[in-house]
Amino acid sequence: MRRPETLKIDISRYKGTDEDFLLRWFMELDDAIRARHIEGDEMQVTFALSNLTGRAKNWALGLKIHDPNVFESLQILKSRLKETFEPQSTLCTLEAKARKA
Repeated sequence: MRRPETLKIDISRYKGTDEDFLLRWFMELDDAIRARHIEGDEMQVTFALSNLTGRAKNWALGLKIHDPNVFESLQILKSRLKETFEPQSTLCTLEAKARKA
């Protein structure tokens, strides 16, 4: 049986700063995982973590130091990233819109 063709799709690195859009990064991540045929929770989480940088990477590694199994699945990692980084960027967007009004 022939193995499916794998595409090497590069994605942006998520920094966890205000100018980053987490949901867009999630879409890039999901596309790359599908294109590369990355299967299994451990491999998907490892791939996602390898595409974090700056504040987001420091946050994730800090959690992993205390609990190596903190991100048991990609869904858990995404949920924790969203809890940690999305509220702040959403709040900043709302504040900016309020100032313009």
